[in-house]
Amino acid sequence: RPGTAQDYEAGARGHKHDRLPCFGIGMGWFLFVLGFFLGAIPWYVGAFLLWCSRVDYREKPGYVACTIAAVLATIAVIIGATAGAHVY
Repeated sequence: RPGTAQDYEAGARGHKHDRLPCFGIGMGWFLFVLGFFLGAIPWYVGAFLLWCSRVDYREKPGYVACTIAAVLATIAVIIGATAGAHVY
């Protein structure tokens, strides 16, 4: 059975994967970068996709970055909205 071990190793090392979408960086990282320009909305989309769909393991770090950025953006908006309100 010549070639069996070589085919197995090529698949195990990740050389046989399809190319990621969005210029090869993956949808998660694309949404993360886009969130800086579009006011954090893409971060919420990325967080939603992480929690509500099955994602490729290669794209998961980008979606996790979107989720962390969305949480931090939400905290910043809450603090910014309530900073000037003096409720006695």
